[in-house]
Order: sequence, then structure tokens, then C-alpha cells
Amino acid sequence: MIVLRASLALAVALGVQIVLGLWAPGLTRWVDVLLFPVAWYALAVSQRAGLVVGCVAGLLQDAWLQAEMFGASGFSKSLLGWALGGLAARFELNVAWGRATAGALLPVIDRLVLLGLRALFDRGVVAPDPVELAVRAGAGALLTLGVFATMDRVLKIDPRRGRRARPPR
Repeated sequence: MIVLRASLALAVALGVQIVLGLWAPGLTRWVDVLLFPVAWYALAVSQRAGLVVGCVAGLLQDAWLQAEMFGASGFSKSLLGWALGGLAARFELNVAWGRATAGALLPVIDRLVLLGLRALFDRGVVAPDPVELAVRAGAGALLTLGVFATMDRVLKIDPRRGRRARPPR
């Protein structure tokens, strides 16, 4: 069941990213929708789920949305899912401040890891724009809070426990 939900989440995120690129191509510079399932599965499920969903999300992004360095986004998002899932297993990060922090840091670290991979493979590297990183962090934090609040409401998840609330008896 978790594989089906993860596949559905990734398909929806990829669809939203594609539609966003068609309707407002400038926004794709600031918002990476495929990071939301990675954050969700890393924070709410497990480190392994965050790793696998990150790998699949990155490979989907490489296959559908980018024309060079196939596998770079897959590696980057896998690393982020693994690291965030590891931190979430040790600390309670599935609360509002943890989600906002993850939403702010994931896009920035993803961009920096991709720049490091470009430098490693001797591709053209341009220093990251601090304003772009700040806007990506702010947008990521706000959108992550919104997406997670919506998912909590739709799935009826108890935010204190990170799992479905039991119906009253």
C-alpha cells in the first residue's frame, strides 16, 4: 500500500511540476514540487522510504524535466531523503517548525549538491545567487507547511503522533 501511495504522490508532484512549467515557466526556478514527497516520506514514514522516494523523484525529474547529467537529481534527492529521514528518526521533526525547516533547507541543499556534482563532473558552474537561495528557502518553507497541513487534513493524521488518528468510540 505504501508503494501505491508513494507512486501516486510522485505522479501528482510530477504532473504539478510539468503544469507549473507550462503555465508559469519562471516559477520552476523558485519551486521544486518533487521535493514535497521526499520531505513527506522522510519525515512521516521512515529513512528508507525517504531515500527510495528521493531516488525515484530525482530520476523522474532527470528523465522528464532536465536534459543533462542524468542521475544527478536522483543522487541529490536520495541523499536529502536519507539525511532528513535519519534526522527525523532521531528527533521529532514531524511538527510545524520541523516541517518548515525541512521545507526551507531541502531546496537550498538540493541546489548546492547539484552545483557540487556539476563541479565534480567538470560542467560549467556558476556561483549560486543568495537571493535565489533565500527565495527558494522561503517558498519551500511556506509551501511545505501548506502541503503538509492539507495532507494531514485529507489523511486525518494526528500531528503529535505522525499517524492516523483513531476514530472516537
